[in-house]
Order: sequence, then structure tokens, then C-alpha cells
Amino acid sequence: MKRRRNGNKYPASYLIPGEKMKIRNIFISADRLELFLSYSLKIILLMAAVDSVFQQSYFLIFSAVIALVGSIMPAILSKQWKVVLPIELDLIVTSFICAHFILGELHGFYLRFWWFDLFLHSFSAFIFGLVGFIWSYMLFYTKKIHAEAWFIAVFTVSLAMAVGSVWEIFEYTMDQTFGFNMQKSGLDDTMGDLIVDLIGCSVVGVLGYGYMRTKKDGFIRRILLRVERYVLRTQTKGSES
Repeated sequence: MKRRRNGNKYPASYLIPGEKMKIRNIFISADRLELFLSYSLKIILLMAAVDSVFQQSYFLIFSAVIALVGSIMPAILSKQWKVVLPIELDLIVTSFICAHFILGELHGFYLRFWWFDLFLHSFSAFIFGLVGFIWSYMLFYTKKIHAEAWFIAVFTVSLAMAVGSVWEIFEYTMDQTFGFNMQKSGLDDTMGDLIVDLIGCSVVGVLGYGYMRTKKDGFIRRILLRVERYVLRTQTKGSES
């Protein structure tokens, strides 16, 4: 397929003919291992949620429900809205949620280590930024939208910041309504979280912009190759069934 010459100098595909069948068959064992780890973490998360019920802590029960819903969101996005996310991203999201609920809430890491909340927020912003970039790039890649590289980078940052802002509003609402302590130190906690959110998603925006302008091999290219591989395998399974 040819490159477009209207100012968007990005290839329509990053796989050359003959590579698709090869990519379909590689890393199968790695995918199975990642899927096993993801489901194992979900089981551990469920056990921790059950433990929070026995502790009769409404806050922990509420946090457990949020954590369980969040851990299955990648599957929901894939099934209901056809947002294709590789298995690696599902594992990363599940690991992040386990760190938040099991380490942060159950074992008090948020109170014991001042940097733990900032680390998780910057990491989550990076992940949401990555999801936003993959989504917008795949729309561009399939020619459903026509956009410049800077616009996709700005959208990536904006989406992650919107998610972070909504979460901070959610924390404030829960604290004011039910007397929880999700914000920990109030305004300082909120502003610190939003600042590290901006840093985390900006990294993805810069990396994504750089890739779309130069097409150099790197982290973003490897992620996109994995996404296309996953799409290819999913479409192949659908055609076989």
C-alpha cells in the first residue's frame, strides 16, 4: 500500500507482505503466559476483595468493587466497543489495580510511603495516554479519521488528563458524601496527582508525536506492532469460526 502524499507521510501498514502469517505464529507462548498472569492477578484481587468484606470496612469494600470493575475494563472495551488492546496492556492494567488496592489500600502503602500515590498516578496517566494514542492512531491507520501528528499527540494528553480529572472529582465526591479519605491530604494531594498525570501522559504524547514524524523503531513502534499482531490474530480466529 502506498504512502499518502497529502502531508500525512505515514504508511498505511507497518507490516510487509509475508510477515503477517509469521507474526501470527510468534510469541504464542508469551501471550499465554501473560494471559495466565493476568487471570492469576484477577483471582488474587477477588480474594482480597472477599477479605475486605470480612473486615467489614465499607471503604475497602467500595475500593474492591472499583478495583474488580477496573480489572475487567480491557475485556469490556475489546468486546463491546471493539477497542483492540493487546494482552500485555491488560496485564499492566491488572497489575496497576492490584498495586492500588492490595498494596495501597489493604497494606497502607499510600500512608507509609509518600511517593506511592504519585508513582501510581504517573503510571496510570502513562497507560491512559498510551490507550488514547493507540485508539486515535488506529482510527488514523484505518483512515477513519484524517489528522496531523500534533493533533493525535494533543488528544492523547487531553484524554489522559480528562480521566485523571474525573477521578479526582470522584475522590472528592466520595470523601464529602461518605466520609472516606481517598484524597488523603486534600488539595495538595489533588494538585500533586494532576501534575504527575500531566507528566506521565505528556511522555506518551511526545513519544507518539516523534514516532509519527520519524517512523523510527522504538517503544511506540513495538507497541503498535503488537496491537496489529493482536488484531490480525483476532480477525483470523473470527474468519476461521
